[in-house]
Amino acid sequence: MNTHLLRRISSASFFVFILGIVLYLGYVTVTYTPVGPSVKVDDNGEYRIVNLDYVGYVKKFDVVVGDVVVEVNGYPTGEHRSVYKYGTVENADNLLIRKQNGTLLPIDIPNNWRSNLASEKVIFDILIPTVFLIIFSLVGLFLYIKCRHDQAARILNYFFLAIGISYFSAPASYRCDPVGRTTLFLLLPSIPYIFMYFMQVYLKRFQVKFMNSKLLLVAFSINMLILTVHFSYSTTDLISGEYFRILQVTFYILLTAGYGLCVHRLVSVYLHYRNTPLRPLFKTILAAQVIAFTPFVTMNLIPLILLHVELISPTITTLFLLILPFSYMYLFTSNRLFDIDFIFTRFKYYTLLSVIPAITILLFLYVVLYVGHEFASVKWFQIFLVIYIGLISFLYMKEQIDHRFRPKLFKQMYSYQDSIDRYSKQMAKVMKRDDLEKVLHQEISMMLPMCRYQFVIINSTNKTAKMEVETSSQEQEVVNELLDRLEVMQVAEVIEISNGVALIVGKRKNEFHILWISNKSNHTQFNVDEMRWLKTISNYTSIVFENLYLIDSLIDDLEAEMKKQQSTSPWLLRLLFCLSENERRRLAADLHDSALQDQLHWFRKLESVLLDRQMDKALAEDLEQIKEGLLDVIHQIRETCNELRPPLLKELGVVEAIENLIDHARLQMNFSIHFDAGFLSAKLNEEQITAMYRIVQELLRNTEKHARATEVNITLSQLESHIYFHYRDDGLGMEIEQLQSSFHHMGLSGIRERVISFEGTIEFRSQPGEGFEVEIMMPITLSKEVEERGAYIDSYLIS
Repeated sequence: MNTHLLRRISSASFFVFILGIVLYLGYVTVTYTPVGPSVKVDDNGEYRIVNLDYVGYVKKFDVVVGDVVVEVNGYPTGEHRSVYKYGTVENADNLLIRKQNGTLLPIDIPNNWRSNLASEKVIFDILIPTVFLIIFSLVGLFLYIKCRHDQAARILNYFFLAIGISYFSAPASYRCDPVGRTTLFLLLPSIPYIFMYFMQVYLKRFQVKFMNSKLLLVAFSINMLILTVHFSYSTTDLISGEYFRILQVTFYILLTAGYGLCVHRLVSVYLHYRNTPLRPLFKTILAAQVIAFTPFVTMNLIPLILLHVELISPTITTLFLLILPFSYMYLFTSNRLFDIDFIFTRFKYYTLLSVIPAITILLFLYVVLYVGHEFASVKWFQIFLVIYIGLISFLYMKEQIDHRFRPKLFKQMYSYQDSIDRYSKQMAKVMKRDDLEKVLHQEISMMLPMCRYQFVIINSTNKTAKMEVETSSQEQEVVNELLDRLEVMQVAEVIEISNGVALIVGKRKNEFHILWISNKSNHTQFNVDEMRWLKTISNYTSIVFENLYLIDSLIDDLEAEMKKQQSTSPWLLRLLFCLSENERRRLAADLHDSALQDQLHWFRKLESVLLDRQMDKALAEDLEQIKEGLLDVIHQIRETCNELRPPLLKELGVVEAIENLIDHARLQMNFSIHFDAGFLSAKLNEEQITAMYRIVQELLRNTEKHARATEVNITLSQLESHIYFHYRDDGLGMEIEQLQSSFHHMGLSGIRERVISFEGTIEFRSQPGEGFEVEIMMPITLSKEVEERGAYIDSYLIS
């Protein structure tokens, strides 16, 4: 008999066994009527009712807490198995109850499927558990068909099956059926550990370890040991009924601990990988687990442990488990994840928003219902939860209705969004400020046809204003009001004035560019949607305006420099060097994030193959050589990244940055380097540090290639308001005329231009046989012109 046939036989046997259990549990649930009373022996040895379940059959009779159950099935109450084992009266055909006034009340329990199917309990005891089991089974079958060769999917099937059968066995367990209670007590605490094993297997595909396998095995073993005790109690009389409460609390603690361990591991993994591309995956899994199990744990298990009471019926709280099959099926069958951050943000917002109205409604009900209706605190808490969850659900549904139906039913409400979309597309074609104003005019006239509007330019220095057309008395009042509010004006703001609103769309030097829009001719105020739309339009326009202004300024400056026909100015050189450093930064980031990471990935895989697999010696040696070659490539890529963009330049400072460069050069170059750093009280900015770093880097590279030097001396110090830099080697040297012709291929022109870009001076000195010498004086603080123009560079290029 081959392995495949054995596997099919075992799978069929397992299916038949599960089907048999399900059919038996369904038979018990349909046939036996839940009775309902919980009893406790009083001082007289009588079994007095201490609680009545709302689904119990005796609720139909005039039975209250404090009545005494005298007989069950014609025998003394204490001899009935469900009484001495679990303290409840279940699985009974008839009762004899003595009322507190002494009268005897016989009750016959109709244990037949016809009466049970006709009762209201059919929904919670039969229909909902059956639908629950069918949903979990179908999702499991779907996963099996789609991912039958995936081990994690098979484990997930067991996870779903355990939840479905646990839920389905709950009504039979409530009726104190031994098979029902055994099924529930064995499967329910095992669910968290099946889930953790699933996570362990599933996350291997992402090279993530969910938890220590030994810890999982120890926790599961402790779980099974406690379950064995519960099983012995349910099926035998070896353990006295006096220990039932202890066993019951232990069972609740076991469930809570398993859930807590799951959440702890999920939170730990999420926090560890929250800054990686796996963040949405772990957040989705964590959210599904928390939403599914938290209501049952917080509203049932923890209150049962601490207060011996359930805040909400488990029939309701366990319905949240339905989120699990759909969430994990979604993970397996979809390549895209929900935007869980967006969903959580909405959830936090709605939960906060619903607190005050929920409390208000609860207080109103309390005032109305208090007279003649004394509810227990648990009842009031249940009412609050129903109101609170109802309000949150209403807000979610309202958002969906707004999204799906409001644009169709009330199209004018969404014309503002259409306007923003249209305006943003038109702005993409704008190349001049005049075009921007024209587009803005068109959009305002279309959306606010009952308003007048025009551009106003206000000079904040001399407090004058210019308008497109001649100003009337009304426009002059607008100008005066805007001049009075110059101090509070901010770009992209919308200012409300007595005669309309003013959009601050841009600022150029000391001039504010403002679009004034008059009040509506129908004398109505601007509504909330209109003000929000104006604010968005103002934001969009200000961004484009500032960009156009920047481009115009750069073009004007470039044209002015070209007309001078002189040497390139410092600010323009700074611009070019900033562009160059930006490209270096981008290239270094691309190399580090793509090529280097790929090399490391394949290096680890190769290393894993060498460690885990047996192979002949020749192949192992070849693979070892490939491994060493990969290491060399990884090292070269890292070196290239460091050269392109030296790390932590700004944090280290100029002295430490140059020292790191020299330390690295000493390992690679065949001449000695002496660096003398004097006292530097001034703090250089990142641009200046980068410039000095590149100058030293280029000089050392030239010395290595051309000088044949044995010693290099570098001095860096501060002389009043200047940085003094001196470089000298003892290499071959050359005639000064020859040095001028070597500027480009030796990179000396780049060094000189870097110094000029910071308004510094540089001098090269060299003679044949006397080495090469460079002396630089660079001001710490730049002139006003270069500093102002450099601000554009800092704002738009360096960042």
